[in-house]
Amino acid sequence: MIEVRVLAVTKTPNDSGGALVLLESDGRILPIVVGIPEAVSIQMAQMGEKPIRPLTHDLICNLLAGLRARLQSVTIYKLENETFFAHMNIEQKNAEGQNKQILKIDARPSDSIAIALRTGCPIYVAEEVMDIASREIEFQVEEGEEHEEEHREDLDSNEDDEDEPLF
Repeated sequence: MIEVRVLAVTKTPNDSGGALVLLESDGRILPIVVGIPEAVSIQMAQMGEKPIRPLTHDLICNLLAGLRARLQSVTIYKLENETFFAHMNIEQKNAEGQNKQILKIDARPSDSIAIALRTGCPIYVAEEVMDIASREIEFQVEEGEEHEEEHREDLDSNEDDEDEPLF
């Protein structure tokens, strides 16, 4: 299994949904198309926003806490017919605080990740899935003060947009 983190949530080019982009430490990315409600929920969790009333993913976190359970990890384990499959690994304790059971719950990756971001648990992707669906990315870093000065005006004009939600 390869640990990943959420790099970004963006709109799809045709605005029909969102794209969740996961990043592994080697620099590969895994784009996953998600629905707009899930993209908004993931983005809210990334930004640390708390709704006035619990949304579905917040409700699930509340249910887990009420059942003395915690999300240990999320695993995206399969890609079949352009659909990703995931499960949530949940540890439940008894009243004395001892492990009662470990549950593996089937869930969509988008829902699982929305909950994982709220609970701070790790997200994993099977190596086979990364090998099939990931993309290599390259970063270009330009050095020199002249480049920084040249683009300072552009950077200053975009500072206000930094924390604006995409959705």
